[in-house]
Amino acid sequence: MRTISFEERYEYFLKVDDEKKLIIKLNCLCKDFEFRRRKKVGEYADIKYFAEPCKHLKPYVDALIKQGYNLKKPAEMIGATKLTIPMRRKLMERANYECECGCGEIYNLEVHRKVRGSAGGKYNEANCEVLTHDHHALRHANEFPGGKSK
Repeated sequence: MRTISFEERYEYFLKVDDEKKLIIKLNCLCKDFEFRRRKKVGEYADIKYFAEPCKHLKPYVDALIKQGYNLKKPAEMIGATKLTIPMRRKLMERANYECECGCGEIYNLEVHRKVRGSAGGKYNEANCEVLTHDHHALRHANEFPGGKSK
């Protein structure tokens, strides 16, 4: 894996895997790129993926694609879009029927998706955690400052 970095008006770089011919990560400090990459949703969201490279990165990405490289695509998350009873039971058993934030509360437990459904998050063991209602609301308030929590 190597990093191709450029320093002109903006600092930007590409990370590529030459063996697999993959463009793994793009990063640019320009505002155009900030709006093009997938918005960060929560503390666990992966912000390495992007919809379209910015005007600074596009010529380099196009040149790499002509050489046979491909842009890395995020793996599609596997799981259900609705919380099923067996999945809830499995998550609760994993958490020993306690809040997974570490407080040890056992009342008003809810399942929280780390990556929201609107961002492609599914109900599976890797993407879910058990929280009390209050901690669940706080998690959403922290993810969306200034916004209303559930």
